[in-house]
Amino acid sequence: MAPWNQGGKPGSEGQAAPSYIVTSESQSNEIGIQTLVGDYADKGANHGKRYYQKVQAIKGHEDIKVFLYYWDERDGDDFSGWWFGDSVGGTEVWARCDDKGPLPPRVGWRVPWDSPTATPGLLFVDSAKASGTSSGSAASPAVNSKGAAKGAAKGAGKPAGAQVDAVDQAAQAVITRTKAALSAQKPRAEAYMKDLETKLKQQQAALGAAGSGDTLATIEELLEKVQAQLGKSPAPQVQPTKPAAPQVQQTKPAAPQAPVKAEVDKSREEKDTKDLDECLPIAREAALAAEETIEALVALADPIVAFPPPDDSDDLKNALDEVEAMVQDAQARITDARKVVASKLTSARTYVPEVRKVALAEYSALQTNLGEAQKKLMPYKSFKKDFKSKVVAKQALIEFTEKLGTAELEVEKAEMMSLVSDGEQKPEEEIAATEKAIEPAVSEIAGLLRSIEQKLRSADAALKDELLQVKEKAVALQKKCDAVKKEMRSQRMGLSAKEMASKVSEKVIAVEDALAACHAAEMPFLKGIEVLPGDESEKAISSCEAAATKAEAALNHAKILIKAKHVEAQKLPKELQDKAKADLAEFQKRTDEFSKKVQDFRKETTDRKIESIMSEVVVAIVAAEEKTKAHTEVAKVFSDDLEKVSIEALQEAMDKITDFDKEAASALVEARKQIAARQKDARTGPAAASLKKLQERVSDCQAELAKHRKAAQSGEKLIKGKDIITEERKNIEAMESEVAKAVKAVVPLEVGGELTDDEMAEVGGAMVGAQNAVKQTAKSLETHMALAAPSLKSALQKLLERCKAGQEKLDKTFDGSKSKKEEVLGFAYLMDARKKAELVELCEAKVGDVELPFMKGVEVLPAEEAVPAVAASEKAAEDLSSSISEARNYMAAKNLELKSFGDKEKSKSLTQEFAQLSARVNAAATKLSTFKKETEKRKKTAQLQEATEKVTALEGDVSKIAELVAPLTGEDAASLAAEESDSICEAAANQSKAAQAAIEECRSLLLARKKDALPKSEETIKELSTRLAALSSSLTKTKKSFQEQEHKFLGKRLVKEAEELIAGLGAEVTAAEEACAKLLVQGGEEFLVATSLRTLASALQDYMSKESKDVATVFKEAGSGEANISQEVFVAYLQQLPDTIAHPEVEFTEERRTAIFKLLDSDSSGTVDENKFKSMFKLQFLCVQAVSMTDSLQVSSSKTICKVEQDTILEALGAVSKDEKGVERVEAKIVSSGQSGFVTIKGNQGSLYFKTIHPFDEFCKEMDKALDDRVQNVKKATASLNSKTSELQAAGKSECLVQARAELAKLRPKAIGHLTELQALQKKVRNAKEEFSKTETAEKNAHIEAKERREAEAITNEVTEELAAAELLAKQIEETADSLVSLKAEELQSFASPATVQETVAKLVPEAVEALSKVKEAAQEKQKTLAKALKGPMLEAKKNIIKMITSVDAATKKCNAKLGAVNTCCKGIAEDTLMRASSALRDMLRSSGSTTDEVFRELAKGEDRIGEDMFCSKISSLPGLSIQPEAVKLLYRHIEDGGVSKRSFISLAQKYYRVTTSIAITPDFDVGKGKMLRKAESDELIEVLEGPQTDEKTSLSRVKGRALLDNIEGWISIKGNQGSVFLKEVEKPFYTVTSDKEIRLDSECKASGDAVRLLKPGEILEMLSGPQKEAFEPSIWARGKVTSGDATGWFNIRARDSTVYAETDSKLYTCSATIALTDELDIKKCEVLKKLAIGDVIIVEEGPVEVPESGVTRLKGRTSGDDKVGWITVKGSAGTVYVEPSKKHYTIVKGVTLRKAMDSSSESVKELAVGDVMKILEGPKEETFEPVRRVEVKASSDGATGWVTVGPASVTRWTGMYKCSTPEPLHSACKEEGAEVLRDLTAGELLEHQEGPVEEGSELRVKVKAKKDGVIGWATLIDGKGKRILT
Repeated sequence: MAPWNQGGKPGSEGQAAPSYIVTSESQSNEIGIQTLVGDYADKGANHGKRYYQKVQAIKGHEDIKVFLYYWDERDGDDFSGWWFGDSVGGTEVWARCDDKGPLPPRVGWRVPWDSPTATPGLLFVDSAKASGTSSGSAASPAVNSKGAAKGAAKGAGKPAGAQVDAVDQAAQAVITRTKAALSAQKPRAEAYMKDLETKLKQQQAALGAAGSGDTLATIEELLEKVQAQLGKSPAPQVQPTKPAAPQVQQTKPAAPQAPVKAEVDKSREEKDTKDLDECLPIAREAALAAEETIEALVALADPIVAFPPPDDSDDLKNALDEVEAMVQDAQARITDARKVVASKLTSARTYVPEVRKVALAEYSALQTNLGEAQKKLMPYKSFKKDFKSKVVAKQALIEFTEKLGTAELEVEKAEMMSLVSDGEQKPEEEIAATEKAIEPAVSEIAGLLRSIEQKLRSADAALKDELLQVKEKAVALQKKCDAVKKEMRSQRMGLSAKEMASKVSEKVIAVEDALAACHAAEMPFLKGIEVLPGDESEKAISSCEAAATKAEAALNHAKILIKAKHVEAQKLPKELQDKAKADLAEFQKRTDEFSKKVQDFRKETTDRKIESIMSEVVVAIVAAEEKTKAHTEVAKVFSDDLEKVSIEALQEAMDKITDFDKEAASALVEARKQIAARQKDARTGPAAASLKKLQERVSDCQAELAKHRKAAQSGEKLIKGKDIITEERKNIEAMESEVAKAVKAVVPLEVGGELTDDEMAEVGGAMVGAQNAVKQTAKSLETHMALAAPSLKSALQKLLERCKAGQEKLDKTFDGSKSKKEEVLGFAYLMDARKKAELVELCEAKVGDVELPFMKGVEVLPAEEAVPAVAASEKAAEDLSSSISEARNYMAAKNLELKSFGDKEKSKSLTQEFAQLSARVNAAATKLSTFKKETEKRKKTAQLQEATEKVTALEGDVSKIAELVAPLTGEDAASLAAEESDSICEAAANQSKAAQAAIEECRSLLLARKKDALPKSEETIKELSTRLAALSSSLTKTKKSFQEQEHKFLGKRLVKEAEELIAGLGAEVTAAEEACAKLLVQGGEEFLVATSLRTLASALQDYMSKESKDVATVFKEAGSGEANISQEVFVAYLQQLPDTIAHPEVEFTEERRTAIFKLLDSDSSGTVDENKFKSMFKLQFLCVQAVSMTDSLQVSSSKTICKVEQDTILEALGAVSKDEKGVERVEAKIVSSGQSGFVTIKGNQGSLYFKTIHPFDEFCKEMDKALDDRVQNVKKATASLNSKTSELQAAGKSECLVQARAELAKLRPKAIGHLTELQALQKKVRNAKEEFSKTETAEKNAHIEAKERREAEAITNEVTEELAAAELLAKQIEETADSLVSLKAEELQSFASPATVQETVAKLVPEAVEALSKVKEAAQEKQKTLAKALKGPMLEAKKNIIKMITSVDAATKKCNAKLGAVNTCCKGIAEDTLMRASSALRDMLRSSGSTTDEVFRELAKGEDRIGEDMFCSKISSLPGLSIQPEAVKLLYRHIEDGGVSKRSFISLAQKYYRVTTSIAITPDFDVGKGKMLRKAESDELIEVLEGPQTDEKTSLSRVKGRALLDNIEGWISIKGNQGSVFLKEVEKPFYTVTSDKEIRLDSECKASGDAVRLLKPGEILEMLSGPQKEAFEPSIWARGKVTSGDATGWFNIRARDSTVYAETDSKLYTCSATIALTDELDIKKCEVLKKLAIGDVIIVEEGPVEVPESGVTRLKGRTSGDDKVGWITVKGSAGTVYVEPSKKHYTIVKGVTLRKAMDSSSESVKELAVGDVMKILEGPKEETFEPVRRVEVKASSDGATGWVTVGPASVTRWTGMYKCSTPEPLHSACKEEGAEVLRDLTAGELLEHQEGPVEEGSELRVKVKAKKDGVIGWATLIDGKGKRILT
């Protein structure tokens, strides 16, 4: 059937095949139905589903278009579903079905669209595939009553019997088969069509008899089409007749042996033939009826499965019943037909052999057909039962098909993306894109195959066939995927090879950069500064080391990479490997050079570092020396004369010396560290010597420091010594004062007269005082002298001398009245002694007083009296003991002094007096001793008494405890109330604890007394110990008696306390939640309103300041002069306020304006008065740093009023302003005191003194405190719980305690839970604070954000508009491209205008790309303005701009992709056309006998190219070729746009394959016929002569071809039936002469004989046959010396072509011993001609002969050197051999060249002539040769044919591409002279061959096309010097 063409009649050429057929069973000719009925073709996609357009035009309404489309829910559910309308989504619609399936529903259509219900049978939408053909052929179709739903069923409203139904069903089956045959892409065989013609005529007759008009009309229409295809004229009217029996082929009988027998046989044969002619049509009719019924059944059932009616609907029930009835009918027909055939077959077995053979064949065929029919019927027997599963399976098949189609498209795209030309290398992006594109398809196909395999297990035969077809396609796609992946792997390898040098180059460049960085780093050292400053040097060295490290790292990376790439290069293909290795070698060379430079740089850096290290050491030593020097300066004071140095100076030096000492010591340590650190790097060489000198300097510093440190160490002593000297001076002065006083007191004695006792006492006191002062001072000075520093001793000595002077003065004073002196002194001593004795007696009396309590007669005092009395006694005894000791010491000293007095009489009385006083003191001492003993006894007695009383008291306490707990252990214990029991336990526990402590105290006391107890006390102590033990036992027993009750009480008490504690925690949590409610529950709304109010106040203050208005004025403005402002008025005022005062920040929402009013209306009166209005301006500040309050704003002129302390709260009295210095100040008053003035809020340097008190901050403080307090309370409760648990554990392990601990353990989770709640609350609060802060900031910045949003929109709107326009253009491209690229592969060839689409898209894409580029540039400019945007609308705009750029990139990419897809589709069309046109062209050439050259010349019209018109005309006119005109245009452009060259035309006409797998060459197309000619080996080339053709039996695709190897012609399979590929298409092979010299074109394959001609370098050769291998024998070489001269060299003994140039000669002899050359044979008569030496060569002329007389053998010969002839003895008479046949000599038998080396191309020494003798010096040696490849070629220049040797140095494959090796001009003509230079070619530029080469003078010129810009011109291939310009 011809293709469909849009807008034309069905069947007209160029139309798209319909996807759906719309029919109706309605008998009315309503215009609505007429509009909808017809064929619908796929036109595109809408809302995710395909939409379709009616193919046929409506008669009388040709302008109306009808679309079938889907609309989704975007306009509501009432408008969703499938529609018929005048446009997609248009306003005029005719029918609707609310089904939302992926495909148009078959039934359920409402006509008109708003009809309440769908009328059954009114409209059917059937798939064209299911229907098999279109709905009609008229331009304006009428209502069709033969819809797909009707099948063989009865027509609506036409009653008919079963016979009519049967006839109609059989007719429908024939109709279905006929339509399928007519719609097939390939015409069916003529026999098949004739059979259909016969069946149609039979059904025409049957229907005419049955009266089925509608079906009869269809039969007649189809019969006309069949007859038209068969070339017959349709009969005008066919009457119902009995079908004619087919002619039975009769075989010719054998010649009769007898006339009678022949007559009988002939009669029987005629009878049997007649019977067969009558029976066979009956059997055929029965079988045919059964088959057609099956086909009708299939035609009826398949659409129901494909498009099932709704479940449980009448349509479904009727359809299933109809199918079931037809199944039964079909089974009956098969059964009847089998019976008929079986009976006829039985009869046929009796026929004569010839007829029987025909009959059996016919009937067997019918039986086979019936068997097949039965198989077809079997799945439908359970159709009703398996209907749902069949529907599911069918839907699955549809799904598989759709998925396969999607995958196929993806694979096709990926395959197109993977296409590369020879040598082309795809970039990484394209490889990755291809791999990415193929992966979904691979996954989809794999999943699809798995699903198909699962479905195959349960599929019936029919479904299985379809599934297998889908599977086959999927497998084929899978193989395509594998091929694409394989190609991408190959491309990746190529990319790897390409990127190898790039990666290594990057590393090498990195090394260069690192080396450059090294040079930059060392620049500080190259400025001429020999020693850099420390920091600079360290920095520079660090930079150098870092740079060296980086350079070494980069170098190592480069070396490692080069090494790794060497390994990788081994794996590359040979053509890439050599270049890669060469590049790597160059990189290796560069890295070696860099390595040396880096090493040198590292060495220089090390040297500089050592120098720098030394400089650091020097700096450290200099610093140490300076510190030491400073230390020395300070320490000098300790070496000066201390008498001249003040204490202050010493103290100052001492204060400084410590710090200087530390600094000097630290500097020396640092210097030593520096030296030690450097010693590791400088153990030898100059650095070590330098370090040694520096070390000596450090040692000198250390010695100097030690010297002054020692002096400094005495500094403290010097200071102390100075203090001592000062003190001693004071003592000396005091002493001297005492001495002066004594001298003065002595004056009365010198005058004379008696002194009174008082005067004596006074004088004596003065004398004693002076004497004591002198002695004490002298003693102190002498002590200090012994320990004083040398520098102090002189000063102390001077003081000591003054002391001695005082003593001398005293002594001198009394020299004149010594006796008087002694008298006065004695009296003075006596007075002092008496005083001391009196003090002793006073203390003694006190002892008596304290002893009185013990003297009353009471032996044992009460403990309360005894203890204090004993304490007082001990104190009195101590005082008395001290006074006695003092008195005794004084008296003893003075008594000795008295004994030295001169007046013994007077001293005697004094001595006696002293004795009496001593006696008094001794008496007191005796009494003291007794008193002490008594006191000790009394003390022990008191302590024992105290212990007794305590024990007694304890006994009472223990008894009380026992009495207290008695109720707990008595009979009435059970009746005690719990409270009473608990009270007893608590009291008993407390008392027991106190009693136990008292027992322990008493026990310790008794233990102490037991150690020193008196005998009489031991019993008491023992008794008390016993009582104490009893008490302890009793207490323990008592405690045990109530322990259980005590434990219970303890447990209850602690548990109760814990429960009360835990119970209170819930309230803590509740209180905490209440404290946080304003923030967590209300979201801080109250505080946000306060913030807004503060913003309002600030804005109004600014407004008032600028407008010089006060609050009252503004209030009047707000209230329009009213005293009270209502909410409505105030809210309206706030609404217009932002514009009024030019403050956008007060632009609040309606809700916020109302909230602000309510906040101001503090008393909820509903109005705001002036006071409330003013309240908004009140600010309070908290002092955070103490500051002064002044009387005026200006700080410089103000006076301080008071100091404002931290945490003081102030209330602002005005707005914050700045003084002349920019200090923020405000007038405020202190809230607590009311004092007012000006304070600084913030200093001009940023210091903050006050912060604004914000309600939210105060709230947070209180909230945080409340939270913290409650958390601490919970933690305390938890700690208390732990403490109680510990207390219970310490109390014991009783059951009640264990239970109590368990109860406490239960309470612990509650406590922890409350703590967790509070902690979670704290976290919520933290988050809420952050959120509040964000919200507050957002509200403050809302006006800014709004402004930014407007600005952002202004920025983006312009780009958005431009983008929309560009995207519209891109959409136009997409729609235009989709008309082509959306087509399936099989639809592409029938598409009428692919070239137009390509041209349109190619034109639109640059426009769109340019527009998009402008949009991108504009967006990027906008992006720059938004570069710093980090938040808010500007950031959103920035993101939108980025999205736009991304959209632009995507649209650009999509446009290019669409262009690529269009090009790909056009390429596919062109390639498919190429294949068909190539085959047709070859057929034409073969049939016409023309050659390609002749046809090319005919079409080119003398030009070098075929024009488009001629080419398209020729291809379109090729016999048997039906191609769209634009497809031919695409072919023309695909081959060669701008004209088809001869080479391209030859490639079109000649097709070649390369053998990929060995395959047989057979003589016939049928592989089963004939023998194999030979096996085509891998890589052989085959020229196609015929085909490709497909063998229907074997499904093999085969070609007839000529093997270029040996010209054998035969048939070869391209591809096996299992998918194995044997032949791969390749381009026609061409060769070119790459040798620099001319080469031979031989007439024969073997390189021998005359050459056809010599081929010039650069000539192009067309391959005719080959290649054939030519093997060579080894050639034999030898190095020798010409015996006739001194020439030596190599010569060829035998060439590789078996030519012999030299051979050994039996006539050559060599002298082996010295012998003479004589003139005659006879030795006796001969004369010597010449003496022959060893090695001389003789050429034999005669002999050898034996001389009998002498017994020697002689020969006649000629010497090779001088040609002397004579006789030589060969063998002497004694057997000595003188000459022997030579093994080292060869004779030249054919002229050959003597060469310097064993190589035919080496330099010539001389030409050897025939007869020359060569002495072998080396060899002979063999030279082996590799076989060469020989091909038969035809020279493109003159058509000369012959054979050449293929090799890299001679002839190589030619691809038609050249590469420019050096810059070369491109001329407009072949001849350079006068030609225009089109442009200069650059080195490396690729050129495509167009024409030539042509000899132009001494140059070889060629016409080429530049690859990069398409410029065509002439260039020089080889210049006049033989240099190849184009390679």
